[in-house]
Parts: sequence; structure tokens; C-alpha cells
Amino acid sequence: MMEKRTHLSLRFHFKCYKNHHGHSFDIMPCYDMLGPAPSRGLKQSFYHKIYLCNDTDEIQLYSMSLLQYQVEFIKASTMVVKDLIRLVKHWFRTSFAKPTAQNKFRRLPSSYAVELITISIWQLAGKPVFFSLVQGMRAILKLLVRYPEMCIVWHKHYSPNSTIFKKVIQKKTRPFVLDPANPTFNVCENSNAWDEVAHVARRSLLKPLFNGVQAKEPWLFTNGW
Repeated sequence: MMEKRTHLSLRFHFKCYKNHHGHSFDIMPCYDMLGPAPSRGLKQSFYHKIYLCNDTDEIQLYSMSLLQYQVEFIKASTMVVKDLIRLVKHWFRTSFAKPTAQNKFRRLPSSYAVELITISIWQLAGKPVFFSLVQGMRAILKLLVRYPEMCIVWHKHYSPNSTIFKKVIQKKTRPFVLDPANPTFNVCENSNAWDEVAHVARRSLLKPLFNGVQAKEPWLFTNGW
């Protein structure tokens, strides 16, 4: 069933009648401007073009060309990390008030932002192969409470010495989570509800699930939070 249509995308909801679960997905036009194995120089030129572009629609179309790198970055996570991502997304779906006339302009963090924040916490913990989902969820909630301190970057597709990266990092606003595939895009900037996210995260940490839970290896770094 079609849920939403924009001039750049179509959103559908796929429903399985056997056990009544459903999935939403978007279909967007994409042109591979970089090719299968782009050189660092070609990438830098492409990032420069996005950085200088002032047309929102054009930027989105350019960004579509980086979608494969975004997908690859998330898919490289272990199964336990993907389970933690699902848990965090479930928390976002069930812990916040549904859209109403009063909060129709509220924008919660995107699904992609949630994935990146979760992966960054796992990396901070030393990339453990096995870990407690409760400990992982607790660490993420504690980070969301302290969202103004959030500053996360990766350098797989762009160098810390690149001109674009230096310009973006100088004028960063918090929270700051730079797209690992696109050094011009802070994935947190599209959300205007970080105060609400921090409030709900603080309340969630008081729930019975986390009662008496103390940080253990490899999550001891959260003790300072």
C-alpha cells in the first residue's frame, strides 16, 4: 500500500497477512555518479560539488549516489549490533507521542541517525562480539541524555585533512554525527526534538529494566556519564 508520495520518493507499506507484521520502505531515484571503484580525487570533487550546491532537491539527488556506501557501512555491523539497532528503533517507535496537530512540526532523529549513533556506541565499547543488549541500550540512552556533547565522525570515505571536512567540522552544531559516506551532512541536523529525546531517555533509564544495572566491561566508559 502506498503511504506517502513526494516529488523525489514513494513510500510503501508491505503487510504480511500470515502473521500481520509489516514493513515500510522508500523507493527513490538514484544515479551512480561515482562508478564501482571511484578514486579519492573523484570522491573529493563530488563532495566539493555537494558542499557548494544551494539547491535542496539537487543535494538530495547527489546524496542518493552515496546510498550504497551508507548501506554497506550499516551492513558491516555484527548481528548483535543489528539487534541493538532494532531495539533502539523500537524504543523510538513506542516511547514518543504520536504525531498530532500540536506537534506536527516535530522531527525526531532519522532511522539512519539512530543506526549511526548505535554503531558509534558499540565502537566506543571496543566492538565486542557478544554483549548484553540491556547494557548496550543503557549506554545509548545515557548518550542521548547528554546529546549536546555528541560529536561522532568516521574517516572511511574522506580524510580528516580534506578541505570539506575541515570546513564542516569548524561550523559544527551539536549534536554532531557526520555521515560516514558524506562529509557535508550532519545526520542530526534534520531533527528539532533533541530536548524531547533527552527527556524521554532520562525517564526510560528509571524504568525497572535498568533498575540497579551497573556498567560492566566493555561499557565502563559510560560511568563518566
